[in-house]
Amino acid sequence: MILLLVLAVLVFALLLSWISLVKESRRFNVPGPSPLPLVGNAHLFVVKSSEFLNLVEKFMNKYGDAFRVHFFSTPYVVMCHPKYAEALVSSTEHITKGRSYSFLTCWLGQGLLTATGQRWKSHRKFLTPAFHFNILQNFLPVFCKNQRNLTEKLRGLADGGPIDMFPLIALAALDNVTESIMGVCVDAQKHSQSEYVKSIEELSAIVTMRMQIPFFGEDAIFNLLPYKTRQDKALKVLHGQTNKVIETRREELRKANITTLANSNDIGIKNKHAFLDLLLLAEIDGKKIDDESVREEVDTFMFEGHDTTTSGIVYSLYLLSKHRDVQEKIYDELKTIFGSEMNRDPTYHELNQMKYLELVIKESMRLFPPVPLIERKILRDCEIGGLTLVKGTSVLINIYQIQRQPELYENPLEFRPERFEAPLKNPFSWLAFSAGPRNCIGQKFAMMELKITISEMIKNFYILPAPQEPELSADLVLRSKNGVHIKLMPRK
Repeated sequence: MILLLVLAVLVFALLLSWISLVKESRRFNVPGPSPLPLVGNAHLFVVKSSEFLNLVEKFMNKYGDAFRVHFFSTPYVVMCHPKYAEALVSSTEHITKGRSYSFLTCWLGQGLLTATGQRWKSHRKFLTPAFHFNILQNFLPVFCKNQRNLTEKLRGLADGGPIDMFPLIALAALDNVTESIMGVCVDAQKHSQSEYVKSIEELSAIVTMRMQIPFFGEDAIFNLLPYKTRQDKALKVLHGQTNKVIETRREELRKANITTLANSNDIGIKNKHAFLDLLLLAEIDGKKIDDESVREEVDTFMFEGHDTTTSGIVYSLYLLSKHRDVQEKIYDELKTIFGSEMNRDPTYHELNQMKYLELVIKESMRLFPPVPLIERKILRDCEIGGLTLVKGTSVLINIYQIQRQPELYENPLEFRPERFEAPLKNPFSWLAFSAGPRNCIGQKFAMMELKITISEMIKNFYILPAPQEPELSADLVLRSKNGVHIKLMPRK
């Protein structure tokens, strides 16, 4: 009798759950599959991460350029066309990042990537000058030095065999971002097994896992698992390193009696400490920024300037390996710029002269955007781009699919850099650096690094295709489950 009563209660609870989910789904004017009790549509997404983008494409083909699903009780709306994405990314109101970004707060705190509201607005305003070209050009020697180290390493591997470029480029990118943002070289390319490098890899893997495995995203469950201990260990290393750098630099500024940005030029603001000094010396509402906020911003830019740039570079190299004619056009452009001095480092002005290379990079990032999906949380019932959205909805902007729309790009799967010579039919059809008020603040930093790396690769190597095709995986950035392989042969 008791068992029957328990079963009746469970059935009743499931029925109420189903009625609630169906009722809520009808508040949207967005098509999508009917939700099941408790799980919503979560069961449809139990797939390998390498199958996720294909699954989303199937939903788009079935339901249209915007569709709705319920992940347990949370409604998601996926936008696959710029006519919807434009309204959202252009909004100054809907700037709150979605739930998946919360898994980064243990590492990045309330840095620029994860913050919202007034904190985000004030930090975005005072951080923008850190990416002015007057400061960026001073990072050029750092990028060139680390690229020389990478080139030497690749010479030893350039025997015509397949090379997975992702881990190699990732280490070089880590050297670039730590030295330019923190003013400290971790020498990741020579010390790939260091505690700091391994901690970044460990934490990135754990955050990705929490995003992909539903129950691991719940703190109550995650905190009981051994991954929590591993996360805490990695955080101790990463936060400890950043805090040490902040403490050392603050003491240098104190001893030199440097209290404002105006008199900081004498000891490095025009050199490797530009970004860190900006944080340590700047004021918000008349108050100096506390060390915890400095750490959060330093860690945020270290994170954002590492994996995303790596993804942009490796997929550009992958596409170039399949298009020898494009490689030679880049090489011809470089010969025009450098003449008989092909072995020297570029100047900042010469990077800006690499117009065709920039077309190649944009086309590569169209086909393989480093961040394939971005997420925003809707904080009130509203209408965006003609779509009725309910408070609490998470909206996914599917950049990967938007940039492959046939109505926006002729033969969208073809690699055709020249398509960017003319203005885009819709400026929101290319969102590799996002757009609107929350666009990528470091896009000039990234483009500079991309140009240096790819141009030096073209100067020194023929890039050839490898037999392995990447199995795309939408993790924190666009990765590949089996690596991104090319072959290299020396030009000289």
